[in-house]
Amino acid sequence: MKAFTSPRLPSLAKPTALLALTALCGATFSACDSETSATGSTTSTSTEAAGLAAIDPATFTVESPANIAKPPFDFAAEDSALLDEIQEATFGFLWEGVDPVTGMVLDRSAATTISVAGVGFQLSAFPIAVERGWVTRAEAEARANQILDALIAEPTNRKHGLFYHFLHSGSAAPKRIGEELVVSTIDTALLFAGMLTAGAYFEGDVRAKSDALIDAADWSKFVLNDNSAGSGFVSLGWRPNDDENPTGEGFLIPYVWIDSGDEHRLVTIIGMTPTNTEQALDPMLYWQLRRQVGGYDGVEPFVWFPWSGALFTKLFAHCWVDYASMGVDNPAEHGVSARVGVDWWENSRRAVQLHQIKAEENPLGLPGFGEHGWGLTASDVPDGYGVPGVFPDMLPVKGALPEIDYATYMPEDDFGDGTIAPYGAGSAIMFDPARAVAALRYSRELTDDEGAPLVWRDPAEGGFGFLDSYNLHKDWIAHEYVAIDQGPMFLAIENARTGLVWQLFHAHPWVDRALDRIGLEQPTRPEFNAEN
Repeated sequence: MKAFTSPRLPSLAKPTALLALTALCGATFSACDSETSATGSTTSTSTEAAGLAAIDPATFTVESPANIAKPPFDFAAEDSALLDEIQEATFGFLWEGVDPVTGMVLDRSAATTISVAGVGFQLSAFPIAVERGWVTRAEAEARANQILDALIAEPTNRKHGLFYHFLHSGSAAPKRIGEELVVSTIDTALLFAGMLTAGAYFEGDVRAKSDALIDAADWSKFVLNDNSAGSGFVSLGWRPNDDENPTGEGFLIPYVWIDSGDEHRLVTIIGMTPTNTEQALDPMLYWQLRRQVGGYDGVEPFVWFPWSGALFTKLFAHCWVDYASMGVDNPAEHGVSARVGVDWWENSRRAVQLHQIKAEENPLGLPGFGEHGWGLTASDVPDGYGVPGVFPDMLPVKGALPEIDYATYMPEDDFGDGTIAPYGAGSAIMFDPARAVAALRYSRELTDDEGAPLVWRDPAEGGFGFLDSYNLHKDWIAHEYVAIDQGPMFLAIENARTGLVWQLFHAHPWVDRALDRIGLEQPTRPEFNAEN
């Protein structure tokens, strides 16, 4: 069975795709995790049986070289001007592309549906906009309160305190999209990350309302306890038995966050924030997430998982968690073996390198791929929605057991149909600022046959900067802006420039509490510099 994506629902482009996503995503533990013979027996063995020298977790770590600069970075004047233009245009969608009743950003520019994940990015964007002078503090605070009031006023949009992925505009009630009506753990985590950031910045009512919603969440109810291989891990979400009773009886989706992708770790960290420890996740979950290791020619070994090679799976947690300041963690200190220590910022930097190298290799000869066209990730594509990605080669880890410590499913690179989403390379600015800025400039300067911008839409003419994606191979351009693509690029650029989102997220004491429960050090952050 081929797994091609992570559990991020492809917005409204393919509303019937949730079952395929949850059956094949990076959180599964069932048949996707192993190859079986015709008799049903597993053909996989431990990674040491591959004949390669095994990586020893006692001595190997994913650690940044001493000469690698970490964010915030200094940018040349012309690069800062480009980033100013991109950020201000992108914020326009998060501010103006909204449901007027609730104030929440729409899932996509031509939709009437809200994704709570998009709202998480939106809430985190408000402090940036205030600091950069695009809106006043009073305006941003009022919008944040409008959003929180709408969420609070509709009790059917959450179960055990966690939120449905999609909501109706106007009412903020849960909305079915195709086969999906799901209380989503990852989309709630993204929403709560935004609440924590906005609450730390605005304080007052915004803080009080955000904290009340976050503290009401009972993450323990989303831990799968069915004696399956995934028992003890967090489910992707919960489904009601009856659409008309969204807070009534239902069941957990039988797929779990079991690996160490960005979404997996963010869910686990946010799940540690409740005051009541009985509602919080077990801190050991963070360390028990699998850490299989891979490498590639020109890329040092790093932790990966086989269910999605899309770049966003190495980006999302970094929009809030300041891994750049946290250094290498140590699973062995917590009694977990066969897990290498990881500097997660460095880990993502290496994943970005992999995307760059494979785009330059471009085995399919796709137009636009190369030095400035890289960063395969989830986006709109000519036929709907795609989640392409690339993978490293599996490396054995000493003592690692199949399915327990790594998945035995081995994926193949998927270059998709040639579509490139600017936010992919743009969000990688947190790890490789020079290459990311060059990629953004390349996309910004692309023109059509008449010399007009190909993928950029001028705010002076009603645009919001980059449309979601483009495909030079098929002479196609997306027609919409997507909140969960615009949002991470916007936050990533700000973190690369000032570290503001990291500063605010970690300023919230509940984040400190979550990291302390896990056994991670609170990072040290440079002071915010509004002039950068």
